[in-house]
Amino acid sequence: MLFIVAIGAGLCAIMLAFVTRAGHIQHWDDGLEVWMDPFRARWLRAASVATLPGEWFAHYGIGLVLAAVLVATRQGAMRAIVPPLFLASLGATLFHHAVKFVYRRVRPDVAVKRNKTEPAFPSGHTTNATAVLATGAFMLVHLDLMPAPLAIVGVIIICACVGASRVALGWHWGSDVVGGWLSGTAVACLCSALFLALSA
Repeated sequence: MLFIVAIGAGLCAIMLAFVTRAGHIQHWDDGLEVWMDPFRARWLRAASVATLPGEWFAHYGIGLVLAAVLVATRQGAMRAIVPPLFLASLGATLFHHAVKFVYRRVRPDVAVKRNKTEPAFPSGHTTNATAVLATGAFMLVHLDLMPAPLAIVGVIIICACVGASRVALGWHWGSDVVGGWLSGTAVACLCSALFLALSA
């Protein structure tokens, strides 16, 4: 099941990349930018904090802390715990950079004016945070260290905040964020499947 979800989410992310070339999707993205613009100054501080889980040092750090907690509570499980969390960060980074290498979508005007030339789709911060947090949550639930409802709600809230922050800060289009959620989900499912295989 995890492989099916991973393939589905990955294909949806790639399909969305093609769909964003359509005028109606860009119209939706433009509308979100126009709506968001008056609020940017007010939300700058909150958005700057909310975006942090997607920073390279943060998502690797989150993975490291989760690995330490899981290893400490499950003696002898290091070989099953460390690789999936490390690969969640690495895989997310490789995936979104691979898509950006092929699909060089221009950033919103706010980002372009700040000389941000890296392609927009998908949002790397959103991809990274989603991959690591979803993988970690799956592992915590599987090892009976966290109730599933709490893990699901926590991941959704944090990943939603990261995605919203990318639009609020002007770095990404709304559809870039959706692409990041899909990409991160695909990576998380693969890493979760790896965890199950290593735990067997």
